[in-house]
Amino acid sequence: MIRFTCACGTQLQAPEEQAGQLAKCPSCGQTQTVPNADTAIQPGETAPRPARGESGVQEGRERGAARRERDYEEDEPTPAGTSGKATFSLVLGLLSFCLTALTGLPAIILGVMALGDIKKGRGRIKGQGQAVTGIVTGSIGTVLMCPVVLMGLLLPAVQKVREAAARTQSSNNLKQMALAMHNYHDVYGRLPPAGLPALNDPNGKPLLSWRVALLPYLEQEGLYRQFNLNEPWDGPTNKPLLARMPKVYCIPPDLPDSAGLTHYQVFVGPGTVFEKRDRPMQLADITDGTSNTLMIVEAANPVPWTKPEDLPFDPNGPLPPLGGRFSSGFNAAYADGSVRVIPDKTPEATLKALITRNGGELVNFP
Repeated sequence: MIRFTCACGTQLQAPEEQAGQLAKCPSCGQTQTVPNADTAIQPGETAPRPARGESGVQEGRERGAARRERDYEEDEPTPAGTSGKATFSLVLGLLSFCLTALTGLPAIILGVMALGDIKKGRGRIKGQGQAVTGIVTGSIGTVLMCPVVLMGLLLPAVQKVREAAARTQSSNNLKQMALAMHNYHDVYGRLPPAGLPALNDPNGKPLLSWRVALLPYLEQEGLYRQFNLNEPWDGPTNKPLLARMPKVYCIPPDLPDSAGLTHYQVFVGPGTVFEKRDRPMQLADITDGTSNTLMIVEAANPVPWTKPEDLPFDPNGPLPPLGGRFSSGFNAAYADGSVRVIPDKTPEATLKALITRNGGELVNFP
């Protein structure tokens, strides 16, 4: 057995028949020639000093150069380029000022991932500045634009709440008007016509609307006394009173204005509760039942509240436009004083049956 020492100091051994052949050191990986048995280290001997001849010096230089090259490759790795995650993080971070969290959060995540890759790359991967910039801009964009996103998400809910409150207020207005109609009926034994019959001009044309006639029963006695009952609604005394329309005639969220327009109207025409005829209309004349007959509704087009103008009804013609202030339907006061919502998809035949007071129709209405 031939025993010899590697240049790295590791003790090696090889069979005698391998003398002169190449052998690889398992410690340093260098390849060297197995010496002859007479020059090998025998048991108990120390390794001889290598010859300092020209060949030995040259071999030592080559081994040192190879070691230095190997150490340089381990300590100074070659860069592998810029991290794609860092680049995307920067781009998404800048876009976050326009698209909020849709790009801000991904920018932050990609930036953090890019920093982790750069650290593991030990210098082979660049882009640390882009990753940090992407994280910062993504954070700023997300924080600044979060209120805008929240407002966009909450706005539909706020609008629904406001509409529900306005619909409720309009329903209360209709209830007050329906109750005033019944109080008027209790005092005079009849319902107020669409135009006050006792206040007609010489040609028989009404001067003021039923809304004026109900003022004393809506806690508006003072306003009622300011009207000149001998002149039309647009006369010199009555016209300025348009601007003093009571809130009960105004559908929220609108407020009374100088025009004094209202959407609360009744139907006038054959078979309606407010049709023009020789004798006054009484609740007993509603033979279809007060719970099946409409009294006051939300019309689509407003009219001056003091003007004797309402919704014309023709049993054989199209219906006038109704509702439009709220989604999915409009409020209506029935002759019994109740208020219900009429869905937009209600068939026209059903609406006509509800408008007439004595048609004898069977109305299946929820």
